[in-house]
Amino acid sequence: MFRIGVIGGLDPSAGAGIEMDVKVASAIGVYAHPIATMVTYQTPSTYLGGRCLDIESIVHQINSVNARTWKTGALCSREVVDVIIENVRGRIIVDPVMEASAGGKLFQGDIKDMLRLISRSYAVTPNVLEAQKLLGRPIRDVDSMIRAAEELSSLGPELVIITGGHMNELVDVIYYKGNIEVIRGRFKGVSAHGSGTVLAAALASYLAKGFDPQKAARIAIGFTRLLHLFKLKLDEGYVLDPFIQLRYMTIKSEMYEEYYAFIEWLRFLGYEAAKKISPEVGINVAYSVPTELSRGRGSILAVPGRMHLTPTGLKPCSYPRWGASDHMARLLLEAQKYNPKIRATMNIRFSEENVEKLKKAGYRVVEVRREEQPRGTKSMEWSVRRAVELCGELPDVIYDRGFYGKEAMIRLLAESLLDLRNMVESVIK
Repeated sequence: MFRIGVIGGLDPSAGAGIEMDVKVASAIGVYAHPIATMVTYQTPSTYLGGRCLDIESIVHQINSVNARTWKTGALCSREVVDVIIENVRGRIIVDPVMEASAGGKLFQGDIKDMLRLISRSYAVTPNVLEAQKLLGRPIRDVDSMIRAAEELSSLGPELVIITGGHMNELVDVIYYKGNIEVIRGRFKGVSAHGSGTVLAAALASYLAKGFDPQKAARIAIGFTRLLHLFKLKLDEGYVLDPFIQLRYMTIKSEMYEEYYAFIEWLRFLGYEAAKKISPEVGINVAYSVPTELSRGRGSILAVPGRMHLTPTGLKPCSYPRWGASDHMARLLLEAQKYNPKIRATMNIRFSEENVEKLKKAGYRVVEVRREEQPRGTKSMEWSVRRAVELCGELPDVIYDRGFYGKEAMIRLLAESLLDLRNMVESVIK
């Protein structure tokens, strides 16, 4: 079992502090021992205050942990720095947090005290603003980030990561024993509480697992950036979720069982019922993970080759697969731009009777005319945009009467497979 000790503040928002350290380490496969230096009162967007714990309690916590790799966060005071220097044995990764992202001091000591700890550390991970305070000079571009990393390394740490989330572009600098890496990315705009905590905890975790330091730094940066793509919105601000991949795989497993049951229900409708809804090109059902977890077409479940009408009813051409649909996946992804709750879509045979039944069932039904589609546009995306223009919002049903080489079709949109089943039943009953 890989283990790390994490020393820092208790954050009731759980978006940073030792709670986030434990979550990050657990997500990576490392056991984390949390040691509290202070109790803070804050939300992701507001710092309300904090209180340092007594030194004796901190010493006892540290001495109860047997770890070779340590990560520090909010240290509260010079006395806590002294305790760490005197009692911690092993590699120390310093996240030199001095102020909360929402404002408010988390370190009452002097910059020199923080530099003393950094000089004893193996790695340090300041953001640009923290690096400016540590070095007492401005950092305005990548070149000055590199020089700052070199200067911090000269104090003692073998590995330095300076994160540039506060720059005009997304750029991070890794400095390890004279080797420099500049990692650029897309600037996402909205920051999240606890980003520095996540990076430093991830770095400590990968180092504890025996990763090469430069590789550990690269993966820790990638891990943090991935979480930013799927950050969670709380009432008070944005936070990161280290278990996003676990949640993603869990929901996909649950969805497969739901989807398979839905396809089985379609299979046993019987010929006459199936005939009412089966178009010549066949039926497909697309089912997406929740929008906040979506990673595009690969997050959408469908049947390769669709389902086709046979004398005994609907038959799928293959087992359900992720990313199997193109048309229906594009329709669903476009629909989610207007209503993020939409997760399921299905195409059925066009007939005036089917359209009328859907209307009578209370669904919002909109017709789009394929002959109006501009050249160069994709039909599924255009159909959704045009339906929204006509309806003023995303409808439940979009249908067209076909065009040259295009079969007339009805497409259903729903928030769940159960809702989709209800829509189909309103047609076949």
